[in-house]
Amino acid sequence: MIMFSVNYVSPDAPLVYDQTYKGPGASELTSSVDKRTISVSDMRAEKSTFSLEKNGFEVVSFSPDFEAFEDDEAIQKQLYPYVIDMLKRRMNSDDVIIFDHTYRSTTRADKSIHNRAPVRTVHNDYTDVSANHRMMEETKGQEHLRNRDYTLVNLWLPVRNKVESSPLAMVDISTVHPTDFQRLKLIYPDRIGELAAITYNPNHKWFYQSEMTPGEGLLFKVYDSTFEQGMFGVPHSAVDVLNDEAKKPRTSLEVRAIVFSGESNE
Repeated sequence: MIMFSVNYVSPDAPLVYDQTYKGPGASELTSSVDKRTISVSDMRAEKSTFSLEKNGFEVVSFSPDFEAFEDDEAIQKQLYPYVIDMLKRRMNSDDVIIFDHTYRSTTRADKSIHNRAPVRTVHNDYTDVSANHRMMEETKGQEHLRNRDYTLVNLWLPVRNKVESSPLAMVDISTVHPTDFQRLKLIYPDRIGELAAITYNPNHKWFYQSEMTPGEGLLFKVYDSTFEQGMFGVPHSAVDVLNDEAKKPRTSLEVRAIVFSGESNE
């Protein structure tokens, strides 16, 4: 295990994140942080196998013939089909909709809504409210999908180089309680959204994949409509090794998708 520093959110604190400007975004979602030192297990050293079904996340192999990671249009036209094919096969679904991607970098010159810094607040990307809103928006014209169970997933990929700093760490969903999720309001120029910030729970078990290189990826749930009420998805955060020497900033790409089950939930 390695000791990392993470930022949970303070219980009962007002949680609002203002993203009314265009740009790479801040690395913190709130100033109401509860800084903790946690032990994080390296999945490379674990004997057990991690899976979406058991832990909410897993390590995947993903090596598409694609290099234009700083070209948002190329990502949408050329990379998305690779991701859709992989998700259909892995999750046994005929209906997958990619709706978003984010390039995480502190050095990319292009300032766009797709370029943001690694987030150092423990969070989950969606709540029941924002997940349902997203699903309804993405299924306009495909209303037959709306009566199916669905999962929102995030495919996290290191870009160009080995991850030397700020790796992504995740909490095993089986160690999370519904009361750990706190609704955080997101204020955008044209709308108000919502994600889940996470409060500290000593039962949380943290994991990461050390020295990730291109060709590897992390696939994790950010919402599952079959979860019990109050459970949303896998808490995660960029983390920093305590007292670690300065290393090359990491760059990564996240692709988010809705994966529908094959059966009606009615």
